[in-house]
Amino acid sequence: MGVQPVDDVTLIRHAYVRTDRRGAGIGGRLMAAVLVGLGTPVLVGTWAAATWAVRFYERHGFRLTDTETKTRLLRRYWTIPERQVETSVVLADARWWVAARE
Repeated sequence: MGVQPVDDVTLIRHAYVRTDRRGAGIGGRLMAAVLVGLGTPVLVGTWAAATWAVRFYERHGFRLTDTETKTRLLRRYWTIPERQVETSVVLADARWWVAARE
């Protein structure tokens, strides 16, 4: 698992735990370690069909953005094909939601 600062946010990138090791707390420990000390809002993009990944991020305090916001964020912070924009979701941490209200 890693992070990538992009403009005014940090993206969670390449977050994987081997399938046979999921549910053992490894992902949560990795996330806690990479998020320590980050001062910017955090976003994560994943495939909409990866429901296990969406649930993982939700359990760790991230919330799904709506479709319009997802599309805007993916086009601003990621460089991905349009088909991937259509089939992805973006989850945001509490800092992003607070900043979005301001």
